[in-house]
Amino acid sequence: MRYTSEMSVLERLEFLTMKAEQAVERTAGITDYRQFLTSPDAMDVFDATVLRVQVVGEMLKQVDDKTERKLLRPNYPEIPWKSVFGLRNFISHEYALVDPQEIFAVVKQDLPQLILVLHRIIDDLRSGRYNGVFTVVP
Repeated sequence: MRYTSEMSVLERLEFLTMKAEQAVERTAGITDYRQFLTSPDAMDVFDATVLRVQVVGEMLKQVDDKTERKLLRPNYPEIPWKSVFGLRNFISHEYALVDPQEIFAVVKQDLPQLILVLHRIIDDLRSGRYNGVFTVVP
């Protein structure tokens, strides 16, 4: 795999979609945020989930920057992009204050919707929908 800075927009989207799907899949059996806190193993699941959410936010911010804000916000307004980027920043700078209840809500409510939109964006890029708007390295 190439270093992140060398990844194309499409590769970034595919990678972060995989990370978002992993967060949802690996927390499928968690039905209440308190389950993140019941054992050392459960806390490891929480930590891994938070890291995946952080990676998703970081890579989406990179996509936004690489496309000069011409892809995500104007074409997929159903996602609160600023909130996605903001959560990434919060996790990065205030990790000790990350609330398991909020992460539970993100994984159960927000990520599934984001994943659907990410698949649409990837399909749109592959179909050439944005040719000429910005350069996407295959």
